[in-house]
Order: sequence, then structure tokens, then C-alpha cells
Amino acid sequence: MGHWSIGRRVEDEALLRGLGRYSDDEMAEGAACAFFLRSPHAHAAISSIDTDAARAMPGVLTVLTSEDLAGFGSVTSPMPVRGRDGVPIRPVHRPALARGRVLHLGEPVVLVVAETAAQAQDAAEAVAVDYEPLPAVTDAAAALTPGAPVLWPEAAPGNLALDWVGPPDPDGTMAMAVEAAFARAALVARVEVPIGRLVVASLEPRAATALHDPGTGRYTLITGSQGAAGMRQGVAASMGIPEAALRVVSHDVGGAFGMKSGNYPEYPALLRAAERLGRPVRWVSTRSEAFLTDNQGRGSDWTAELALDAEGRFLALRVEGVADLGAYLTQAAAFVPTGLVMMCLPGMYDIPHITLHTRCAFTNTVPTGPYRGAGRPEINLLLERAVEEAARLRGESGAALRRRNLIPPARMPYATAVGTTYDSGDFPAILDAALRAADHEGFPARRAEAATRGRLRGIGFACFLENAGVMPEEPARIAFTAGGEVHVSINSVSSGQGHQTVFGDLVAERLGVPRDAVRVTKGDSDRDVPGFGAVASRSAMTVGGAIANTADEVLRKARPVAALLLQAREEDVAYAEGRFSAGAAGGVGLIEVAARAVELGTPLDTTGKVMAPTTFPNGCHVAEVEIDPETGAAQVVSYLAVDDCGRVLNTMVVEGQIMGGVAQGLGQALTERVAMDADGQLISGSFMDYALPRAEDVPPIRGLHIEVPSTTNPLGVKGTGEAGTTAAPPAILGAITNALPPEAAARLVLPATPERIWQALRAAS
Repeated sequence: MGHWSIGRRVEDEALLRGLGRYSDDEMAEGAACAFFLRSPHAHAAISSIDTDAARAMPGVLTVLTSEDLAGFGSVTSPMPVRGRDGVPIRPVHRPALARGRVLHLGEPVVLVVAETAAQAQDAAEAVAVDYEPLPAVTDAAAALTPGAPVLWPEAAPGNLALDWVGPPDPDGTMAMAVEAAFARAALVARVEVPIGRLVVASLEPRAATALHDPGTGRYTLITGSQGAAGMRQGVAASMGIPEAALRVVSHDVGGAFGMKSGNYPEYPALLRAAERLGRPVRWVSTRSEAFLTDNQGRGSDWTAELALDAEGRFLALRVEGVADLGAYLTQAAAFVPTGLVMMCLPGMYDIPHITLHTRCAFTNTVPTGPYRGAGRPEINLLLERAVEEAARLRGESGAALRRRNLIPPARMPYATAVGTTYDSGDFPAILDAALRAADHEGFPARRAEAATRGRLRGIGFACFLENAGVMPEEPARIAFTAGGEVHVSINSVSSGQGHQTVFGDLVAERLGVPRDAVRVTKGDSDRDVPGFGAVASRSAMTVGGAIANTADEVLRKARPVAALLLQAREEDVAYAEGRFSAGAAGGVGLIEVAARAVELGTPLDTTGKVMAPTTFPNGCHVAEVEIDPETGAAQVVSYLAVDDCGRVLNTMVVEGQIMGGVAQGLGQALTERVAMDADGQLISGSFMDYALPRAEDVPPIRGLHIEVPSTTNPLGVKGTGEAGTTAAPPAILGAITNALPPEAAARLVLPATPERIWQALRAAS
């Protein structure tokens, strides 16, 4: 067990001094400026588009509509998720520019390119689009009811994109076991948990520069991404061109959280404009556009039933969900509320029988996609609320009920009811450490003291488990330069995770070379290795594992060269701290060996990979809140994070990941909510109306590590980037409901804004 400690990050000095290179910093010579005219309707038919006036405006270079994008395919293609009876998700075509109709507010309709951004915007406002408004549906449950406006006739019946059940149960054995468990249960706890949509709100809005070389026919897209190779694959597919015909470059990225992992309509449209004009085209999203166009997160309603026996042991779990996919399908949108949610069950608990049923719906809204946690926050919140409800019905503490049902370390590896296997973990130790560090026994005194100040104080626990990794395979390359540097090439693009620091340190440690000799490169599909990208808290285990394996292969290839230089037998050569030695034969450094290997025609440059199966990071977070009953304002006054993320590679990076995740989870719990009216117009379309948490809302966060190394990857690491967003909502909501009278607590849904808490208190009284 270890406390958080201070580390260092090599990225920070340049970024803090304004020396970073973000997408908006890209100033290609002769670049024109783009502006997108977007739909003012959530659902409408397009009768006509008149661009004549816009084309005649000063500075205008070109105006593009869907007619100019002939041959383009769908902007996004969904993962091949299959639903009930093997029926696949229904693919639908998403155009780069709307053709014939619009399906959500903000959908791009016309692209205007001019010499300046102001000229492009002025000209866009001169475009005349004849819309015929159609009825809209913006709620997933409402979209699945008979008579709802239909977005896609292909998604029959109604707006059902996918009807999914899990885990796989071809002969019905699991379903029968669940029903039998509920039939003999002494107690059934039932909870309903609606989870609203969230705006990702990355610090850096999306931006892109598009270029086309008429001589070679190649395109270049410079934009923020989470992996240049994945972005290239998506954009090339949507344009109907070979991947080799497109280069994607990503420099510094100011926040991504899953939202920047895939293609968007703007990118292929910009590339076509650059091709047509023969000059670079540049676009920078405004914050208002981001509210209307960036993939949004969460957006689902869940019901859970937890069956218990007379001794309070969990027998079975039934989960039902309705998920909002928006107007179009992003790559992983349907995988989040189905496969990813399922892989988090049964959490840290021994639940032998589980069924999950999710219906995914189309609505007239911005498409949803992965957002930090991607299914983990939803299902952990639901499961923890069910556990708390079971404890309430039994009349015992949530801590006692949890302890009774935690999977003991002696049962690791643990085969779950949903088909996964937990390779490692010590869940009782996690809970016990959290109870001690949070001074659980001293809470009644703190509650009593708060009451003397007219405050309601509550404590909430969140035992959480998530799956990290998703795609197990990832490559890395290590190469040596003539100048004595070690270049490490990866695909995952950092958006705050400290990849330069973590992976540079790893190579220096693994190879025993000076840290300042190591350079980590990423974000260029022409230069760096292909891979899946920085998603699902996978970088440390997959990229790190690939680097470790590649470094080991470098040393294996170097040994015979060193033996030759030392005039020794290969089996007599030892390696330590960057040098090969062979007894009295002296020693030679790795950098020198690499140089001689080139002369011998056997360079040490190596591309390796790893197959790192899913890991299961876990922990227990504890929050305490105080509520002013006169205003409903809730303040998080204490927050403790106890986490098992396997081996900790860099404590400062891990601390930052957990703290940042907690801040985002706090936003989901207390302040953030996408609000729309009945016609699909966005009410919360700016930071005046969409409430991100502020610095004063985030309490000091105390942290502990309990390192139980993973057995599924070379470094023994588990993911950590999504721990805070997964744990904070149930911990904070648990504290709030613990502070409130039971009648008020039963009425509360997230976000627990002062208004909602105040209304719940008044209704209960």
C-alpha cells in the first residue's frame, strides 16, 4: 500500500509556458478559412439550398454542399455489435454534409471557405436553405414508444437501433438460473437510475487543417486525435480512398476523453475543399459549435433488481437499460451500453447469476459516443445504488453488506457470470483501507457537529470495478539514431496522460540508457506505428507492454553483437545499467553496440507488440457532503480515493488521472446536464447554462494505492484514467442520500443540483 507522492512530467514546462503545438497553432502557408452552416432544426426536410448570394460575397473561395461530396461514404461506421437472436445493429448513413434532411440541431449543411474566418461566416449567413420542420423526438424512451417520429425506417420497429441481451446464453441456462434465484430470494432490492447526457467540453475545442497535394494525390489532415492511425482509417473509409492516400498528424491535444477518438463530418468535407481549391483549408470550432457537434456522453436510463437470501448474500442481478445513441451511429456508441457495461459486472461482488437487457434508440440529438469511463460510471452507479437499497431494506450498514459479498482474494482468478475472468485483486483489503482512512467510526460525531451549524451531513461509499483495455494488441518501435538517441514510436496520442514522461522513463529503465537520450514520438500516421489509440485506460498496459517487449527484443538482438565486440561467448555476456560485460573482457554500452550493429548490417531497430488482455482496476472511494437545507446546496467536504491500478509507473501521473476523473465525476453528480426543449432546441448551449464544476466545488482529494499487480501484461499495470469518473458519482450521490431524510432521498436523481435537493426536501416535508 502506498500514499500518493510527488513525481515529475517532462511535458509540463513547454505546455505551461505556452510552447505547446495544438491544432489551432497550425498555420499552413496560404491557408483559407472554413465555416460550416448548421441546421437550426432538430428534424427537418431540406427542400432547396441557394448558395448564389454566398458565392458572390467578398473573399469567398468556394461553397460546398452534399452535391460536391459525391462518392463519399458514411462518416462513421458502428462496431459490429449483435443483438437478440444475432440480429446486427442497423447501420445508417451519416453524410459529411446533410443531404435531403437534417436529423439533429447543428448538423452541418453547407461548407463555406473564404480568405478570412469572418468572411466565411458572413457568406454562410447569406446561404438560403428552405427547411420543412418535422416532428422531433429527443428522449430515448419516448423514441421507442408507438407513434414516435421515425428517424430511420430501416430501424424497425420504431427507432430501435439494437435490442441486446447478455451475457451469451444460447440454451437459456443463465436466464433460468436468474429466475430461480429471484423465486427463492428472501429480499429483492429494486432501483431506477436515469443518467442524463453530458457535454464532453474538452479544454481544446476541435480544429483541423486540411491539405491536398495535386502532384501525388495525397491528403493530409492535421487535427487532435487519440490515435493518428485510427483517425486515418475512419476518414479514409468515409472518403472512399485508400488509407495510404491520407496522412493524419496530431500534435498536442488538449483533452479528448473518448470524444476525439473517431471521424467527424467536418474532416472529409474540409479535405474535399482543400482538394478543390489547391490550398490548405483551416477550421476551428467555436465553443458553441462544440455543444452542437461533438459526440456527447452517457444518456441512458437503467433499472436493476438485486436478489438476496436470508443471510444477505447476493443471489442474482437483473439489469434493464434504454440507451440514447443520437441521430447517427458513432463507432462505439452501441458497444458502450451493452458489451462495456456487461464487462463491469458483477463489480467487486460475488453475484453468481446475471442478465442484462439494453435497448438502444435513435433520437433527434447529437450522436453519443465514449466519454471518460464509457459505461463504467453508468453500471457502477446502478450497482452501488442497488446495494445501498438492499442494505436499507435489511436495516444494516452498506459497509457490512458489501463486506459480506465481496469476492475474496483466495478466489482469484475469478470467473464471472458474464464470461470474464478477474485475474487479480484484493477487494476486502480495499474496503477495509477505505473505512480506516475515511475514519468511518468517527462519522457520527462529524454528522452531529454539522447539525449544530444547521447542516445535513452524509457519507457515501463506492466500491467500483471497471474493465480497461478493450483491444489487447498494440505495437511499438524502438530505433537508434546516429547521434546516440533512442527513438520510441507509438500510436497513442496523449491528451494529458503524460505519455512522454511515462514511456520515456520506461524505455530508459528497461534499456538502462540515459533518460535525456530517449525521444517518444506519436501522432503521425506516416511515421509512427499503427495501433488502436489512447482509449479505455489502455495505454499503460498495451503501449507500455509493447515497449517492454520491444526493449527486451532489442537487448536480445544486441547480445550477439556485444559478444562479438567483447570477443566473448554470447552466453557469457551480461547486461546491466546500459552496458554489456563479459568478465575480464571489459564492457560496452548499448548505444555503441547499436552503432556497430548498423555497420555489421544487423541494426537493433525493432518493432514489437503485446497482447495484453483486459485488466480490472478497482477501488473504493468515500465522499462526505454537507447540505444547506434552506437552499439545497451540497458541498463535498471530504473525498478519499483508494485504488488498485496494479503497478504504479508514475505516481504523479496516476494522481493527476484520478483527481481529474473525480472532478469530472463530481460534475456528473452535482452540476452537469444537457437540457433540450420539446422541439430539440438546446437550452444548455453555453457555459452560462451548462454548469461545469469549478475549482471551489472540488475538495482536496486524499489517495491511497493498494498495488495488486495484474497478471495479464508484462508490467503488471491496470488502467487508472477512468477510476475517478466511475467512482465519484455513486460516492457523492450516496453521501447526499445518506444526508437526506429517506423520503427526500428517494426522490433525487442526478445531477443533484441545489434546486433538485431543495425540491426533494420540500416534497418530503
